[in-house]
Amino acid sequence: MKRVIVTSLLSAIIAVAAVAAVPSRLEKNEHGAVQLIVNDKPFLMIAGELHNSSNSTTTYMNSLWPALNNLNLNTVLAAIAWEQLEPAEGQFDYTLVDNLVEKARENNLKVAILWFGSWKNGESSYAPAWVKQDTGKYRRVVDASGREIETLSPFCEATMKADANAYRHLMRHIARIDYDGTVIAMQPENEVGIFAEKDFSPIAKKYYEGQVPGRLIDYMLENEATLRPELKRVWHANGRKLSGRWEDVFGSLHEAKHYCTAWQYATYINTVAKAGREEYDIPTFCNCWIVQADGDLPGVYPNGGPVSIVFDVWKAAAPCIDVLCPDIYLPQFKEIVADYHRHDNPLLIPEATVNAANAFYAFAEHDAICYSPFGIEDADGNFDFAQGYKVLNELMPIIARHQGSGNIYGFLPSEGETERTVKMGDYELCVKYDSPHSFGLIIQDSPGEFIVAGIGLKVKVASTDEDKTGYIREVWEGGYDDEGNWVPTRLLNGDETWHHSQLLVKGRKTITADAGSGGNFMDSAPAGEIFVYSPEARKALWSPGIYKMITYTR
Repeated sequence: MKRVIVTSLLSAIIAVAAVAAVPSRLEKNEHGAVQLIVNDKPFLMIAGELHNSSNSTTTYMNSLWPALNNLNLNTVLAAIAWEQLEPAEGQFDYTLVDNLVEKARENNLKVAILWFGSWKNGESSYAPAWVKQDTGKYRRVVDASGREIETLSPFCEATMKADANAYRHLMRHIARIDYDGTVIAMQPENEVGIFAEKDFSPIAKKYYEGQVPGRLIDYMLENEATLRPELKRVWHANGRKLSGRWEDVFGSLHEAKHYCTAWQYATYINTVAKAGREEYDIPTFCNCWIVQADGDLPGVYPNGGPVSIVFDVWKAAAPCIDVLCPDIYLPQFKEIVADYHRHDNPLLIPEATVNAANAFYAFAEHDAICYSPFGIEDADGNFDFAQGYKVLNELMPIIARHQGSGNIYGFLPSEGETERTVKMGDYELCVKYDSPHSFGLIIQDSPGEFIVAGIGLKVKVASTDEDKTGYIREVWEGGYDDEGNWVPTRLLNGDETWHHSQLLVKGRKTITADAGSGGNFMDSAPAGEIFVYSPEARKALWSPGIYKMITYTR
């Protein structure tokens, strides 16, 4: 028995030492793209976020692993609630996090943990009862009528310290059990902010009437050329002051209250994140309930959260938060990701719709770290999505290698858009969309070799040199095995490429006994040349495919 105990202790010591040496981290690649590095390799979080209560019991959580595997995820985002981690002050229960990490490891999945602490969706329903009930110590937001609402105030130092203490214990425990780097990122809090123009509580009043922190002024001076136009405009309009109260520096309209509230939320959450990173230093991100419509004022959306118009306030106040993230449910996907991907903020999408097309576009066009639909367990049985994720997993090493290089593009038609032309090396590629639901990506893997993945595309090749003609030499259909090796299935020619005049990105075909309509990609593809050669075509399910296109000029 003694020998077993010694061996176990030794294993534990070795495991802790190993994980301390190789935590996941964010790092720029040779092309300048910020990437998540896991076990010393770039890693794309081809992910899904569970429903809020899915990890509230081990029994329910353990029923979901088959569905997550069916969907071809490599990462699951799951919540740990403060009320369950610390049900009584100072008493910690690690059952749920232990089970989550252990079962994820068994299923070869990585985990990003969402800390539902003081806030979730602008409310405080996940805080423990001992916090909620002690309104004298753990203060609430006060609305304009003077009524205390259920939301915990970001201006209350006692709540901030209690939250940070609980999060510190969580991260300390994760450091103990995460011997192989299963937990790769953390999200402290969720969609924070107040559904009001400000907190009217007495503790908040002194902040609103106080001085703008010197750190924010210094940040604005150091980054003046790249400040968000909203912040820069209001700062300059009020005299570009280098000190003063919030209203002195940012005016008497809603902006001063908005920036002050954002500063306080960011400061609070940075305190929580810092406590955790002192125990286990892995990447940290914060998500937001984005502005839903032009002209919406703070309070219509959660006031104080890291929406793009207050990025600079958050960046100045919260250096322990690596990435500020949009939760995207609006149809303007391309515009939103362009807004949140900037020089100091890589794109990480922790909540979105179940849409493989958007994932392809985000990883290819905006060097995304993560795409993660919300309520992912509900997508079990979604053939389109699961097969799209399968292709992304096959392509992950190649996408990661090229992110930031200028040799990778995503294709996702906007309303009314029928084609897009891009220049890649010595070639000009015209990509035509067969339908509004066509999508894909193109990677120039070497000067004359392109990897094309997607469905419903036609790719024509031209030379950027007016005196030369660009042409297709070979087209291979295939995929990549688990070791990243290319496995060809067919050499395409003749009718399959219109005699090498273009690459026809039809996708992969899965024959079924009775596919029906199935809601798959086939439903939105043309019934003409793509399917006419196959008598079983309407008994097939179509999903994104992978092609190698070899080109030459003459």
